[in-house]
Amino acid sequence: MDMIRRALIITALWAGTGGAVLAHEFTVGLYLEGPGSKARLAEIVAGFLLAADERDGHAGETSDGHLGGVDVQILPLPRGVGEDIAGLYGNPAQSPDVVIRFGSTRPSDIDIPPTTPVFEAGTLDPGQDWQQSDFAARYAATYGTSPTRDAAQGYNEARRLDMAIRPLDGLTPGPAFEAAILATAGGLEW
Repeated sequence: MDMIRRALIITALWAGTGGAVLAHEFTVGLYLEGPGSKARLAEIVAGFLLAADERDGHAGETSDGHLGGVDVQILPLPRGVGEDIAGLYGNPAQSPDVVIRFGSTRPSDIDIPPTTPVFEAGTLDPGQDWQQSDFAARYAATYGTSPTRDAAQGYNEARRLDMAIRPLDGLTPGPAFEAAILATAGGLEW
């Protein structure tokens, strides 16, 4: 891209945001409550991180990975439950731009803006086919253990986000992002 065209795009972004340059990143809240939720959430994050490094990962990252070519920060929810989850670089003080809910508890008591979209985790193959997938081999090579169903669910959700974000280059427009996420709620092939 030539310098004049690049300058015009940056100027348009600057003017369209009231003077603030748009960041090419987002924060995803991964929400789970209930018995054993801390350990389960750590497994969900591990699977999510594996997918977030799959396509666009690079050395020296300061985010938790990339989905759809966009930097992603992971925020375990409710706040404080994931303080010691390994591998996270995100800023836990920021609000999530989107929340994925695992389990049946509604995230009504967590500190998120009311306009933040909250989606249920999508369907994961009810069988155990994911245990024989490339995902399972990569997970075992990365973490030294076989993945749990929670790890597979975290991986699945990251893949869903990647598929929704990549064509949009972000989370906007909101209706297109929501339609893309909901289109994969019934399951997707890895």
